Amino acid sequence: MSSDEFFNATTELQTIRQWARARYAAEWAVFGGVLLRVAATTGPEVQLPGVIGGRASLNLLCAFVAPSGGGKGISDKVARLAWPAPIVERPIGSGEGIAATFVPPKKEGVEPITKAIINVPEIDTLAGIASRQGSILLAQLKSAAMGEQLGQANSSEATTRIVPAHTYRLCMSVGAQPAHTGVLFNDTTGGTPQRFLWFLTTDPDMPSDVTPDPEPLNSRLPFWRPDADGVIEIGYGPPEITEMIIGAHIARQRGQEDALDGHAMLTRLKVAACLAILHHRIVVSELDWQLSGVVMEVSNRTRDWVVAESKKVARQKVRDRALARAAGDEVYDQRLLDRVRNSVTKMLDRDGEQSSSELRRRLGKRDKRDLFDQAVAELEHEGMIEQVPGKERGIRFRIVGHRDQPGHPPFPQVSDGDQLGHRDQIQASADTTHAATAEFSAEPEFSTYISRSETLNQSSALNSEESIHADETADSATSKSPLHAVADPTPPTTMTARQWIDAHVSKILDGGENTVESLEVYEAGKAAGYKLDNLRQAAKSSSLISVAARKGSVTVWNLGAGGQNTIVSAEEWLTGWLRSTGGWVKAADVYAAGLAAGYGRDTVKSASVRADVDKRGQSIATEWSVAPAVVERGA
Repeated sequence: MSSDEFFNATTELQTIRQWARARYAAEWAVFGGVLLRVAATTGPEVQLPGVIGGRASLNLLCAFVAPSGGGKGISDKVARLAWPAPIVERPIGSGEGIAATFVPPKKEGVEPITKAIINVPEIDTLAGIASRQGSILLAQLKSAAMGEQLGQANSSEATTRIVPAHTYRLCMSVGAQPAHTGVLFNDTTGGTPQRFLWFLTTDPDMPSDVTPDPEPLNSRLPFWRPDADGVIEIGYGPPEITEMIIGAHIARQRGQEDALDGHAMLTRLKVAACLAILHHRIVVSELDWQLSGVVMEVSNRTRDWVVAESKKVARQKVRDRALARAAGDEVYDQRLLDRVRNSVTKMLDRDGEQSSSELRRRLGKRDKRDLFDQAVAELEHEGMIEQVPGKERGIRFRIVGHRDQPGHPPFPQVSDGDQLGHRDQIQASADTTHAATAEFSAEPEFSTYISRSETLNQSSALNSEESIHADETADSATSKSPLHAVADPTPPTTMTARQWIDAHVSKILDGGENTVESLEVYEAGKAAGYKLDNLRQAAKSSSLISVAARKGSVTVWNLGAGGQNTIVSAEEWLTGWLRSTGGWVKAADVYAAGLAAGYGRDTVKSASVRADVDKRGQSIATEWSVAPAVVERGA
């Protein structure tokens, strides 16, 4: 039976749909609100007959679910308009507070309550109360759904709250978002979610037409007469109802039903009885039973959707935590790698050429030694260190441009890497002394380079009385002293790295060349005073450069406007390489292979995210593998 067939089955159901459309509410949510109010209108003496065991209560629990702002409050208000019976409504309290609703403090003039609706607009309130230490809320709700005894006996009569079975009518309305229903579904084995009817408060087929409000439903209860014991039993018309009750009970006893459907039959009987009362009958008809089956299908479908959405949110939370943890590990790995790079360059700069085994040993801790291969590969790729040619045994490294023999440089007090270092400071001191003690000739003699030995000798000569030398053929009053000077430092550049890159590429193009190796441009840029990282970023953003190919660690560029990259993307290379390994690979090995193929660490890392690469482990022990989905796409 479709929704249209359901709501067109009777005049009362048509009225409920008209109210929903007139106030732009979800029709199934309004129906659930009306059903809840019908049950709450009846007294606790109205009960289901005892086919299995004793009589059963009509106490009803309903959950109205939708994303935030989905309209739970709207459907609740419309249900009040559709079924305008006076009903006591209370907010949720503690488990003990539920019993206190029906057994108020013993004060003069306070009438006890026998029927009420407990409203919970936000399920987080229910979760907060249920999570308190020693809370009995969920246990009391399950007892209330069955009409069982509520409350507790305390040592003081004033604090004792006991509500006998079947002496109260409790109905509950809970508003919930799918991701926040764990308080109910975490107690699936305890039977909490099975005791609820589930309705969506959104309607994808809601019409936008303006329709007037219909007349309210007739909230008058049927005329019925209690039995000798004061109970009014709802009758079952079709004999198949009793047969289905017995069959469902036997299936449960044999363990043949799903845990979430353990109370399905009792809940359907309550729906059928409320439908009969809505239509002013005390006997469940064939139509009531058929309609109750449709309601249960809608409820089960909504409940399954809530379960699926909850699992989806839970999986996303796990993924987010894993990504956050992986990001933290990546940051740690990068910082550790930076420290290894710094250590290697410092050792080579201070002590000269060394073997790879000696460098690795001097790093000390194992986590640093594990990153040695990756560190030296990056340093070689960036042109900071180089392998020493002509060595037959093992691999040796040195700083690019250094030609010193292994061990300490001949003059450790002089820094080769400082353009304005110790040597220049000595020379500047010598020049100042000469300027103060000598008379300059009209044409002084300049030397633009001074060797280390000359500098040191000249520095010591400054302290002697022979620092000024007379020309043998000239008068002592007109003696001349030669000046020794160094070239001025390169003036700071006035162009940005991007401007320099474009100018340099344009110069190459003017010379008739349209391809160039990236390392050649980077070396020229560093000589001009630019940092390597800035040059790389500038090259990436330049419209005159496109990547044509990679030769080992060297990238070949096509020059000229409008060029397109013609190499394999980092994602394609990464998935293909990981697939060729056939298993899990250490992240350090992946980065090293990427560098050999011409892909930097950051490029490989970004490609692993876009290519859906599986990762496991932490810190330097992280391993990568191609995700199953990638394998299927490549099959």
